[in-house]
Amino acid sequence: MVSDPELDGFRRDHYFSRSWALLTRDRGWIKPVLVMTVALLVPIVGVLGVLGYALEWARLTAWNVNAAPKQRGVDVGGCIKSGWRGFLVMLVWGILSAIVVGVATVLPIVGALVSLVWFFVSFFFAVVVMVAALRATIYQRFGAGMRASTIWQMVSHDPGGLLRVVGINVIGGALAGVVTMFVVMVGLAGAVPHLVWYLTYLYDFGTVMSDSAGAMLALQLLASVLASLGPALVVVLLVDGLVGTILLMVSYTAVALWMRQFDVPNWGRDEDPLPPFVTDPRDDAPVPGSGAPGQAAPQEEPVEHPQLMAVPGEPREPRPEDVAGEVPVAEKDDPVVPEDPVSAEKGDSAADDEGPVTEERH
Repeated sequence: MVSDPELDGFRRDHYFSRSWALLTRDRGWIKPVLVMTVALLVPIVGVLGVLGYALEWARLTAWNVNAAPKQRGVDVGGCIKSGWRGFLVMLVWGILSAIVVGVATVLPIVGALVSLVWFFVSFFFAVVVMVAALRATIYQRFGAGMRASTIWQMVSHDPGGLLRVVGINVIGGALAGVVTMFVVMVGLAGAVPHLVWYLTYLYDFGTVMSDSAGAMLALQLLASVLASLGPALVVVLLVDGLVGTILLMVSYTAVALWMRQFDVPNWGRDEDPLPPFVTDPRDDAPVPGSGAPGQAAPQEEPVEHPQLMAVPGEPREPRPEDVAGEVPVAEKDDPVVPEDPVSAEKGDSAADDEGPVTEERH
């Protein structure tokens, strides 16, 4: 069980448990997951909508908003738009990596070694591309996801944290594979009697059977096998969609939790350098017995939270109402809860030519 303080700010571990806690925070959390599972059956648009939903929710998490996914009133068009942007980022990074690896694998001597190394590195690279897609979602600009220097600065600062996300993807994918194999084996068990009958018939009458009769018998066997496997294939499709949707939501939220250490609310223009990194609060906590008896631990001076000004080129603040559930209402003097103009229900303001604009809700 993850407590609310453990969900606040940046922590360098427990990405899966914290992402799961955010996903299941509201009662009825399974409803949007089931809706997205069905949406995956819709070609292209459904897949883009599910990807955009996961990116928009992760965007909120990166902004330090601890909220569950929204269950009603989601801006489907905004999610599809975000999904399309994220897909383009992943597509370009994938093409570039394929070209580089393809050229390296044809080199003499080192080609085979490159192929072996890339097999393992590709799991980590997939998470790096997730970072790029989420950065593009935060800025609402495709180019932000292609800013290689900034992305490399983030990845090189804490590669160990991303390796934890890799573990989530690998274990989740393995779990989905085991479930798929089990369902397929159950379906094949129903097709075994038909296969045994077919082989027995061929053994007894194959020598006197004409070619047309053999073809007809093979078609009958194929129809019987498909009829036996049909329900199993439907179950496999739905189960894989359910597990894949949950894994997508959890993994992108884990990346967002990892990204909190780069102080997303204080990001400037896309090309600006990153602000000072945030450290795990547990690293600053005094160690028991480390100080002199009666000596209080040193306290940091309170720093006033900067106001979110409307500066051209800054990442646009998300709105929790986009794909998030209920969030605590800010007090009068507290920082304003971020808004999301992409999926906002009203009052959307477009970005200028230089990049996204930070907005303040009144």
